[in-house]
Amino acid sequence: MIILDVKLNHVYGFDDFHINFVYPKKIVGSLIEDEFLEGRERFRYKKAVILMGTNATGKTSLGKALLHIFKSVKEANEAVLRELATGEQPAAFQVDFVNEGFILHRLSGVVDGDNVTISYYTAHIAEMDSYEKAASKLVDKTDEVSGSFKKLKAMIGDLEYRFAYPEIENSLRLTEVKKTTLLKTLRAVIGTLDPTLMDVSIANDLKDSFVIRRRGQEIIIQEGKLLNKEVLSSGTAEGIDVAVFLASMFSDKNCFYYCDEHFSYIQSDIEKRIFGLMLERLGRNEQLIFTTHNTDMLELNLPKHSYAFLKKEIDEGEYKVTATFASEFLKRNTDSVKCAMENDVFGSLPDDSLLDELEV
Repeated sequence: MIILDVKLNHVYGFDDFHINFVYPKKIVGSLIEDEFLEGRERFRYKKAVILMGTNATGKTSLGKALLHIFKSVKEANEAVLRELATGEQPAAFQVDFVNEGFILHRLSGVVDGDNVTISYYTAHIAEMDSYEKAASKLVDKTDEVSGSFKKLKAMIGDLEYRFAYPEIENSLRLTEVKKTTLLKTLRAVIGTLDPTLMDVSIANDLKDSFVIRRRGQEIIIQEGKLLNKEVLSSGTAEGIDVAVFLASMFSDKNCFYYCDEHFSYIQSDIEKRIFGLMLERLGRNEQLIFTTHNTDMLELNLPKHSYAFLKKEIDEGEYKVTATFASEFLKRNTDSVKCAMENDVFGSLPDDSLLDELEV
């Protein structure tokens, strides 16, 4: 699944928010392969996006909004969308995406209390179409799915996505992850983060469980739940979720991935190395959004359009979040994204003027 364009209004603090994940022309010598819909080379999309921003700019909220929108389709349950409306005003959204085949989908909706109104459009993606050209051909199919999320799901097809959220997931999602693959990634990731690791194995006497052994201790992952997390360091506990997420990328499911700040307690070099492994596993017609505060990630040799920055600013007395891509400002290959950010070219650095009051 590929996300191409997102608009949110009165959703989790987003007002008139817009972010676009397409780019105009092929990048020569890019480290990210196949940044286009397979079979449609002019239908280009940003395959891997590093999303940065200060606290409270919406990195987690953007993922939560997308999760609820796609979950409502996957589960054929409109009630999931009601969670988007958290304020007094109706919440509105619009998402353009590709799932299976050469079909562009546009799903939009308004959530007003318990009332959910959905609109649905599709367009065939011709061989020479860009996203913009396909979007200009969208046809209203709302009547065909009116009042039935089951019909909507049938028309869109089964969605494959994976979201990693420390604060909203109460268990690790082990479904559709091969046990042998998970064992391999657990041993590699946890062994890197914690040298005292002795072994990781499948529990013989517990259903869907893994045992991590270190220093005479046993840490149990049973049916996706880490039973004795308190004996682990924050980085090691975070690393277990990272390992599960990485293992899921071996499934080759044409999947959309959203990894939200899972490296807060993990060394910068390790974060960059694991992100590199994620890029290697990212298949055709797949997409990864990776949120982080680590500015060392800006030194990776990626296309400028792979770096997005969220910023919150006052507009007519109201705080609004906007998205900026480095490619909008930096045009030369030699331009440094990290240097540009440190000089606040993207307007994404926090305002620390209040701390001036503490200076003697």
